[in-house]
Amino acid sequence: MHHRPQGPDKPPALITLQSARRHDMALRIGCDFCGRWRKVRGADLPAQLRAVSLGELWLCGRFRCSGCGRPATSLEVTESELAGCRKEKWALGEAFAAERLRRHWRWDPYDRRDWEAWFRRT
Repeated sequence: MHHRPQGPDKPPALITLQSARRHDMALRIGCDFCGRWRKVRGADLPAQLRAVSLGELWLCGRFRCSGCGRPATSLEVTESELAGCRKEKWALGEAFAAERLRRHWRWDPYDRRDWEAWFRRT
């Protein structure tokens, strides 16, 4: 008999800043307030030492609109502009955006985060 683990399955891995830089993914940053979209190459993203997911950066307002300067309301990550294969999407009003991050952190063996403390900080 196999012993089945308790709880939900491990969530799919989220794309990290380092991965987006290394694979030169294309980011499409949108703002619902002024209707602007801008594209950013993964290679142009600033380097960061610790592993951090793009969804985490989006949720804490690190991606900004180039027009009005407000935090971006949506972020789409594609493998390349030519292929157009969307890998991840984060948007305001999307169901369970924050829960996706919480489930990711719960399974992260290297960089455990205290969700309540992180949420108070942002």
